Amino acid sequence: MGSTLVGIIGALLILLVIYDAIRTTLSVSSSGGPLTNRLVSGLWFLLLNIHRRRKSHAMLSSVGPWITVTLLLTWFFVAWLGWFLLFCSSPQAVVVSTSKATASVMERAYYTGYTLTTLGYGDFVAGNDTWRLPPVLAAANGFFLFTLSITYVLNIITNVIQKRQASLTISAMGEDPQQILAATHSGGEYTTLISQLQTLQSSITTLGQQHLAYPILHYYHSEARSKAFSLAIATLYQAINVACFASTQLEDTSREQLLITRKTIEQFLDTLDSAFINPSQQLPDIPVLNGYADLPRIGKSNTEIHDYLASLPYQTLLVAYVHKDGWQWQDVWQSTNNSHT
Repeated sequence: MGSTLVGIIGALLILLVIYDAIRTTLSVSSSGGPLTNRLVSGLWFLLLNIHRRRKSHAMLSSVGPWITVTLLLTWFFVAWLGWFLLFCSSPQAVVVSTSKATASVMERAYYTGYTLTTLGYGDFVAGNDTWRLPPVLAAANGFFLFTLSITYVLNIITNVIQKRQASLTISAMGEDPQQILAATHSGGEYTTLISQLQTLQSSITTLGQQHLAYPILHYYHSEARSKAFSLAIATLYQAINVACFASTQLEDTSREQLLITRKTIEQFLDTLDSAFINPSQQLPDIPVLNGYADLPRIGKSNTEIHDYLASLPYQTLLVAYVHKDGWQWQDVWQSTNNSHT
């Protein structure tokens, strides 16, 4: 037993899992490590295709927690495999503590497991001074991964709650753009809408950075439409643009507030574009709009509003985000009540 090549492969696996865990959990300016990105995006792609065939939001809503658990188990398995191969690279790496006999392959696997989990039973020990340091490093590696994983999971849970709170805040104003405008028009001045947006701006900015810092956050799908952030942000974006474009009574300060929120949403979409979604090749179809021109102080026709919304370049990112989150573009324009009529 013993091979330098086996030891090198083991060392590379150890370095890979350490790099991946650090980049995924501690880097706030990247979309995750190479192992994390391939694993979670591959699982999501597979399950999203199943959802598109069978339309099961309940199934998709359970994916996020299971992807998180799978990622953590993968880190520990790769770390275990790396240290196991390293301990198999020399006969003197692991020996029986009492007889000093060379440990078997199964015994080395057992030794690697209890060393990495810092249990330290003492059944087996290093055969010489050269191999006394690696078990210490393996125990430190295991403790590091365990601590990092617990912290990561707690942060993910907190961020998912914040994401759903923002979704519910937007959905409370209305489930489609027309409902939002009808509930917040304030006689055409949209002061109610603007007051709501002032509290949402910081939440949207924070969520953009959280999606970048915690890439698994992308894969926490909400079964309820009212808690789906992709639909909420797309719906709000349409309402803001209609108010800016079509309202004849909008004061300059009010218009500036609406444009600031629109810019905030666009910056959020730019963050997703760099880490999670690819923009659609074509602008999405905007459905026929009815009733928008009847809202107070609206100075544009339904056709003019339709054509304006259809020309906005960020619609390509919005439709990609909605689809990647397991929803359909028409869900943005249909409230729950309308979808059943």
